[in-house]
Amino acid sequence: MTGPINAHILTSTAMQILTEDLEGHGNVLSQGHRAALYELLDTFTGYCVGTQRGRQAFPLPTGMGKTSAVVAFVAALERLGYQAPLAVAASKVEALCSLKRDLVAHGVPAEAIGLKHSVHDAKEASTGNESRRIQLVTHARVRGGTDFKLFGEHEGHPRALMVYDETLLRSDSFAFHEADMRKAVACLNIELEAKEDPLSLALLSYLQVASETIAEALAGLRAGGDPHGNGVRVDLPFLDETTMASYRAAVRSRARGLGAWARQLDSLLSVSQESLQVLTAEQGGGVVAVCEAVPPQLRSVVILDASTPVRELVHLDPTVRIVQSFPPEELKTYEAVEVHQLMAAGGRGAIEGSYAQKTKEAAAVSLEVLDIIRATQDSAQAFLIFSFLPRGGQADVLDGLKRDLARAGVDLEAKTTKGDRRFNFLTWGNQEGLNGFEFCDVVIMAGVLHRSHLDIAACVKAQVGHLSEPTPSDRLRRVIESEVAHVVYQGASRGSCRRIDNGKAQAMKLYVIHHSGGLRALLDRVMPKAQWYCHDPKHLKKAAVESKVAGLLAQVLAHLNDLPELTPALSSTQLKKTLGLTILPAEVKAFTRALDLLRPDVHGWARQDRSVVRCNGYGFQAQL
Repeated sequence: MTGPINAHILTSTAMQILTEDLEGHGNVLSQGHRAALYELLDTFTGYCVGTQRGRQAFPLPTGMGKTSAVVAFVAALERLGYQAPLAVAASKVEALCSLKRDLVAHGVPAEAIGLKHSVHDAKEASTGNESRRIQLVTHARVRGGTDFKLFGEHEGHPRALMVYDETLLRSDSFAFHEADMRKAVACLNIELEAKEDPLSLALLSYLQVASETIAEALAGLRAGGDPHGNGVRVDLPFLDETTMASYRAAVRSRARGLGAWARQLDSLLSVSQESLQVLTAEQGGGVVAVCEAVPPQLRSVVILDASTPVRELVHLDPTVRIVQSFPPEELKTYEAVEVHQLMAAGGRGAIEGSYAQKTKEAAAVSLEVLDIIRATQDSAQAFLIFSFLPRGGQADVLDGLKRDLARAGVDLEAKTTKGDRRFNFLTWGNQEGLNGFEFCDVVIMAGVLHRSHLDIAACVKAQVGHLSEPTPSDRLRRVIESEVAHVVYQGASRGSCRRIDNGKAQAMKLYVIHHSGGLRALLDRVMPKAQWYCHDPKHLKKAAVESKVAGLLAQVLAHLNDLPELTPALSSTQLKKTLGLTILPAEVKAFTRALDLLRPDVHGWARQDRSVVRCNGYGFQAQL
């Protein structure tokens, strides 16, 4: 078939291919599942015929077949003879290689598929800068600023559509803690000791002035106070492009001696001529910068992001429209999934601290994981365990965990009856865009990735699009918690709950070491009907305040949900009195924290000063 695209035939053909693919792999599609996939395919069609435009986020749950939908749609274009040029972006090169093989298997000619990458041992060779009708690129290339003509255009015309897998963050954000910058400059000074060449001296002088400028601005900000997180602008000394390039090359050439500090200094130099803003933060202040990363002319984008309902950063981008046709509970429910939360500190620092002492005794974290394995090993098919990548100068958590488990008699080389590894390990950073672990029906998170307040402040400003966006500490805490929920959800979705059967996630047990009582309220949005259990740790220190927070939040919600619908607000004092709560001085923080966890989009209530206020949907407060 040639000529103009027939929208109905294209969508119907793609849906037929997709249904055959999914059902051929044993999937049973519910009515809601079919309807959602049809709307996704019809959205793709709309871009190709010109009735859809702009950037849209399509938040289908994990395991729904979003990538399969891309394959089916391109296959339908090929089968019908339509020449619409498309691009697909994913985070990992191997995911793109797999996508190319699937497209070829569905009849798309290999010569029509472009795949640009720089991984020498990838399973599919790079096609370089040759523009092809179906172009596959990594997120890094989309954000790199040099390949737009490859993925944004074809034969001199804009591509009809880019499909972007996972969250699209419109700008790159940079955050530099002032204390870390001082350490980095001090290390550079040591590395350059006795070097008297003009370049080394000029580089060191520039970075010392930059560090002092930021430190002085931060001291002034702390003295005057900054409760709204507005920060103060700073300008670093001017560098022309040639000088900056030579400085960055000099820093990178000393990466062996500087270690991680080389990347820090290189990044600082890369944004030294941008607008910078100094901010205070709970974990130490510093300077932030934002640079638009996704080309503004890239307008026709469909974002496939399962974390959209829980990730606040997504909702801050005014250039993205979120499709809300299908509530998550109508597409996939998790009643066969158990979530066990161990109420203990699970951030990198706390987990690394468990392994800091070199003793023959197992670390407390390892003992918690060992207890979980022993309690589930008789019924479990396979385990997937998440932890942290090692960082310079700190304990190697994953190495220590494996060592302790092996010493306790766990056979880390054991295989399942189907020949898969029974014990599988991933580090944070691999919780998205990586499949192949769906046979694991027990997922253990030995700690959870947390992002710093300064880093999140930079991200908030980047998503909104300007440095002047206020970032008060309570806002940052909410975004940080939403990022934790996003990480946990994506990590859990590597396991067996990723698979879906007639609208229900397959059975799985998830164990999370994390201190916050607000995690459940967030994950309920993307894992509806999951069975939750909160436990005190046996070996780690109990997060006493957060355990109290969880109980107080439950009491507050029970009362608020029983109030008449016309009740617009309630003072915190009245709330405590009505509930009969006696808040001891040591519990004030826990009660305040419980109110901070109220979310308009989850609970219909939010804290406002010394009251809780009823809200109409996400972020819209009721009129009082």
